[in-house]
Amino acid sequence: MSYIVAFAGKGGVGKSTLAALTVRYLSDKRKRPILVVDADPNYCLPELLGVSINRTLASVKEEALKNKPEYIPLDEWLEIQVNKIITESKNFDLIVMGRPERDGCYCAVNNVLKRVIKEISGNYNYTVVDNEAGMEHLSRGILNKIDVLFTVSSPAKSSIQAALRIRELLKELNISLEKIFLVINQAQKKLDESEEKYLKRAFEDIYYVYFDREILNLSEEGKSVFSLSEGSVSKENFYQILEVTFDGR
Repeated sequence: MSYIVAFAGKGGVGKSTLAALTVRYLSDKRKRPILVVDADPNYCLPELLGVSINRTLASVKEEALKNKPEYIPLDEWLEIQVNKIITESKNFDLIVMGRPERDGCYCAVNNVLKRVIKEISGNYNYTVVDNEAGMEHLSRGILNKIDVLFTVSSPAKSSIQAALRIRELLKELNISLEKIFLVINQAQKKLDESEEKYLKRAFEDIYYVYFDREILNLSEEGKSVFSLSEGSVSKENFYQILEVTFDGR
């Protein structure tokens, strides 16, 4: 069974970068095979991982009912199409969900896609999922099992409040969740002790990834996390967190 690591948080807090660093960490530690799912319509994981994609899962969904041969059941047809759009690389495989091109009800298709993704992920040791900004994919039930959820926030109060709302939503959903952590990304300093104590009522622990100019340059220059130097502050900080997270796995 695949070990599922997911990322959620307000837009612009760097969750995609941390998800990409997780993929690099697992690759460095040879914890393969790895499946990466970019569930953010405004996807950026392909660039952060240094790969190009041709099609997204949204395009499969758009075409599923229109082009399906009558003699092939919907679930078999979708599984064939999903396997076609998986981007394979040396260290990981990537599925990008993308943005639907038009409105419409795809409830049946969505349910089949969720089942197909669950079956596909079972072929990998690890599945890393980057959710869209906010809570949309969590509330839609795209994931019904998460081993580790990193709720990512900036040091801003509004961002931390958004992380707390995600935590509250999870209590209402039928999601099997083993561990949930709060990650304060691009931090300058730790939170006040009283604030940490309050937040630890909602999260198992609070981690800090400190400000890193190299990460900012990475985004501006459109480079992948695999180009980060060994001295990258964010890389060092988050690798230490991941060492604890994956201890014994």
